[in-house]
Amino acid sequence: MRRKSFFRNFVFGAEDGLVSTVGLLSGVSFAGLAAREIILSGVILIIVEAISMAAGVYISEDTEKEIDPSEKENQLNDAAVMFFSYALIGMIPLLPYIALDDTNIAFYWSIIASLIALFAVGLVKGFFIHSHPLKGALKITAIGAIVIGIAVSIGSLISRWP
Repeated sequence: MRRKSFFRNFVFGAEDGLVSTVGLLSGVSFAGLAAREIILSGVILIIVEAISMAAGVYISEDTEKEIDPSEKENQLNDAAVMFFSYALIGMIPLLPYIALDDTNIAFYWSIIASLIALFAVGLVKGFFIHSHPLKGALKITAIGAIVIGIAVSIGSLISRWP
């Protein structure tokens, strides 16, 4: 049960950290913000969302224990896994904005880095749960790519509002 909980929270935090961060960064990038503001926005999002996601895991598992007292999840460990997977892996889409001066180029590298990270998360997941790693990697990358496409589109549309 412990391994199941660990991987559930790790994969959830990693995917959400990547996709949410790409969505925000694309929106503020399309809005024409300078690199400093893009980076600041990204760091704030990552910290706030990592805390929020960890709190959400803790609260939801507490609710599950109230419903079923035999449930043995370790809420603090699961919350920590969520926090660190979101925060650390969520930094990946931000790194190109930190490393590159041109935010237009950083935007594309952010998406590429996020897709590569999603593929790696899928491989790791498949390896550790003893399923087909490539199949899992392609699945999480495809789903992530669709969600990233939607997030980027929303960011582009919203950034054009007056």
